[in-house]
Amino acid sequence: MDSREFLTTAAIFIAMLGLATLTELALPLFARAPAQRVRRATNLALTALTLSLNWALSGAAALVALALSLHGPGPMSRLGIPLAAQIIGGFLVLDFSFGYLAHRTMHMSPLLWRAHRVHHSDTFVDATTTFRNHPIEGLWRFLFLIVPIWVLGLPAEAVALQRLSSAINASLEHANIRLWPPLERVLSWIWVTPNMHKVHHSRARVETDSNYGNLLSIYDRILQTFTPTHRAFGVVYGLDDVDADRARSLPALLSMPFSGARVSRSERNLLQ
Repeated sequence: MDSREFLTTAAIFIAMLGLATLTELALPLFARAPAQRVRRATNLALTALTLSLNWALSGAAALVALALSLHGPGPMSRLGIPLAAQIIGGFLVLDFSFGYLAHRTMHMSPLLWRAHRVHHSDTFVDATTTFRNHPIEGLWRFLFLIVPIWVLGLPAEAVALQRLSSAINASLEHANIRLWPPLERVLSWIWVTPNMHKVHHSRARVETDSNYGNLLSIYDRILQTFTPTHRAFGVVYGLDDVDADRARSLPALLSMPFSGARVSRSERNLLQ
């Protein structure tokens, strides 16, 4: 990906974050807590870091795609599968691998959870939470993107469609917005809605370890990790083992995977 493509992609992401933020003001799910400026600034700093990392990883993906093209058609093309079917199939595969499976493994592995809890430690969930991710998480998810591309020889159109759709929906599902309940219930049968993802950000472990989907909710329903979306109205955000002040500090978030699972009493005293 060259600099022009990166700037175009970044502009799309920023535009979606802006649109989601405006929607939050018009249709809020929860009243925004006071003193959010530091928290939002930290989230936006991590957003810039995430976009930069994605630029580098997209360049790596382009090199893989080039290597694959030099070796001729991929397995799907050799089987005579039409391009349209390859795009749809590739989209579904990547949404399961990159969206659901990579996400669920970060909850199952204590080591990976250390990085992923940077995202879950946010004490309020809104559009700025979307790309509040540790670089380790970006590298882990990239593996679940590049392996299917390499093994199946997925078309570039499928990859572009999934990545763009994922970024757009991520902004909306994190946004602090309230959908019309009947519409939300219908959409959540197939699609990951804001309420569905808000449940995933709950402090309650039984709710946190559910609703892993990124775009399609069918994987959570099939694999029995779906929690009803109506529980979003009583959700409490954040993590019990992360100090709220620490969760607003960029240096603390970047060092979180390498620190203890819990904040020590001495650290709490220093933060007070």
